[in-house]
Amino acid sequence: MTRSHPKRTSELVTRAALVAVTGAGFGLGLSACSDVTDGECVPTDVFFREKVWAPTLAATCSSCHSSTGAAKHTKFVLTPKEVPGYLEANMKLVQDLARYEVDGLPLILAKPSMRVEHEGGLQLKPDSQEYNDLQALLKRFDNPVECEGAVNLGNYFDDVELLDEVDTLRKATLALAGRLPTPEEYEAVRGFGIDQLDPVLDAVMKEDAFIDRVVEIYNDVFLTDRYLGGNGAVELLNAEKYPDAYWFEGQPDDVREQYRWYTNTGVAREALNLVAWIVKNDLSYKEIVEADYMVFTPFSAKAYGVDVKFNDPNDWKELAPGKLPGIPHAGVLTSAMWLNRFPTTPTNRNRHRARMTYKFFLATDVLRLGERPIDPTAIKTPNATRENPNCNVCHNVIDPVAGSFQNFNDRGDYQPQAETEAGVWYPEMLLPGFGEKQMPESETAKSEQWLAKQLTADDRFAQSAVNIVWRGLTGVEPLNEPFDAAMPGFEEALKAFEVQDRVIKGIAKKFKENNYNLKIVFREIIKTDYFRAKNVRGEVDEVRARELAQLGTAQHLSPEQLARKIEAVTGYPWRYGVNDADLLLNENEYKIFYGGIDSDSIVNRITEPNGIMANIALRMSNEMACRATSRDFAKDPSDRLLFPYVETSFVPQDDNGFAVPAVNDAIRANIQHLYDHVLGEHYDIGDPEIDAAYNLFFEIWQDGKAGLAAGTYTADPPCRAENDWWTGNPLPEENRITQDNDYTIRAWMGVLAYMLSDYRFLHE
Repeated sequence: MTRSHPKRTSELVTRAALVAVTGAGFGLGLSACSDVTDGECVPTDVFFREKVWAPTLAATCSSCHSSTGAAKHTKFVLTPKEVPGYLEANMKLVQDLARYEVDGLPLILAKPSMRVEHEGGLQLKPDSQEYNDLQALLKRFDNPVECEGAVNLGNYFDDVELLDEVDTLRKATLALAGRLPTPEEYEAVRGFGIDQLDPVLDAVMKEDAFIDRVVEIYNDVFLTDRYLGGNGAVELLNAEKYPDAYWFEGQPDDVREQYRWYTNTGVAREALNLVAWIVKNDLSYKEIVEADYMVFTPFSAKAYGVDVKFNDPNDWKELAPGKLPGIPHAGVLTSAMWLNRFPTTPTNRNRHRARMTYKFFLATDVLRLGERPIDPTAIKTPNATRENPNCNVCHNVIDPVAGSFQNFNDRGDYQPQAETEAGVWYPEMLLPGFGEKQMPESETAKSEQWLAKQLTADDRFAQSAVNIVWRGLTGVEPLNEPFDAAMPGFEEALKAFEVQDRVIKGIAKKFKENNYNLKIVFREIIKTDYFRAKNVRGEVDEVRARELAQLGTAQHLSPEQLARKIEAVTGYPWRYGVNDADLLLNENEYKIFYGGIDSDSIVNRITEPNGIMANIALRMSNEMACRATSRDFAKDPSDRLLFPYVETSFVPQDDNGFAVPAVNDAIRANIQHLYDHVLGEHYDIGDPEIDAAYNLFFEIWQDGKAGLAAGTYTADPPCRAENDWWTGNPLPEENRITQDNDYTIRAWMGVLAYMLSDYRFLHE
């Protein structure tokens, strides 16, 4: 079933689709404009979407000119709307077909207007608006005109409050490297506007912590960390091809288990290490599928038995490229771990791998291309995947790509099809290829390399990278275009999609222009209004609220992100001992309960907190407040993260019950500092938020003072600071915290726990 856009004013549609608000963080230059309407330059792609695609191609032509329609044998076969990039693909198709003419009239105009024979009959009357618009589009192709500069065509974000450059930097460094900005970084951007973030972010993205973050984001996609445990990855290697896979078994007892872990991790993360290598060295992202090498660690190289040079052969995290003899590498497409994670079977025949290839590298979910038949009796053809339209709507897309994986078996081993018993790919399937392009026979032995070139030449390849990073930074998938005009909120959903789609395509364009450097994608997403959206100014109606529902990135932090934020803010990790695993990173503790994944049976993160997660957060806030408060007070004021303006002797009232103004000012100043440091919130000293935290401090202190006087409480604080937490070495006598005679330490613990359990700390 096809859909045309419901009738709306041209201005509303154009503004929604093309918002490029100057100074809004993503001012996109709009080009290829050939006319001006009401003082506004209208880009060709928007003209195509609104004037040609919706009223003519989608509403009239697509029923026949589709992969399953009566005109599927013609050159004019439209890409279905479920495929990302369908508008660009269809506009290019129209542009290509416009070159064919009959008596000087483009064939694409002549046929539907019956100037020449058309099996579909008269579809466009020569004097109709649809005909004129199609004709106008063809003129645009011949006479493009550049729109000058970034054109402000919308007010989509006008009532959205954005983070300034300082707060955006804080959010960005936490998202990229799990740390707070340095004072120097703050000063480098303060007052200079959002674009001044570029050099600071570029420096942050050179840190090892950022590379680890990239690996984390991509494991959420590839899920190859499934093989991290025990010998999970090494066991997947072909023992005949790699006789040194278990090289660590012959090592001394004191290092054997450590070497086993290093080796298995290096093998398991081979595909992820390729991504890390590409990003770390500013290589083209195309190498994720085009790389004619693998990336090894010193320990995985031993398992594979290859000679690769390393700066430090004992550094289990060092990466270096190398090749396996006789294997035509094609990035992750030929990675044994990636191929095992997305396996094949005698009946699946690489279709699962093909589907994942479309999903990861072409931003396309082939399952959206058509619905499977509910009634099995509807399939009556002998070869349904090729002949039944219920099936081939998907199989025409995935089967050629499945055939391009023909040289790797179910174990991910290179086994050229010519060496199999049959010697040829399954004849009842479509020939190996990509789209309408058939793979040349000369490429058979290295078909995966041929496929890689087709993927990177597709416009959707760049968008797929943006989609992956978008999900990693915002915690939500990019919006899908809504197609059911009858659904509630369709208008708002369509507008939200069109605006976001414009932003994502703009980032993809910049990504390509910068040699596919993935760091550009991270940087540009951070500067968008989507990442920076903080709140809505004033009251908005229900319709506007639905439009903005997916705006902003107040995502519930994953266990990994929260663990890093805890340490960045308090100075200490949430773990029982310095050598123990973080409680939020341990699958035997809270990682899974707090919404994490194990990359095996649990592969989707929980992004909406439940009761268990809320209780974990409360426990964290209490335990970390207890640990961090005493230890922070044990430091000199200039070294403190949390309490630089107060001492444990600062009490809000004297023994006679009178307020101590100077002390109260210091307490409020420190609360103001805590809001800024812990939550990234800035309040005037008299703000109600400051009052609320002060009242909490005062009530706890007052209750504790009474308890101390009555003997109900003791002066012993629940968490002392007698040793350095990291080294275990005793602190100098003058720095030790062993008593809480004024009950101020516990009062400050309450304030800190209050903030660590706050929505604004648990979300980012």
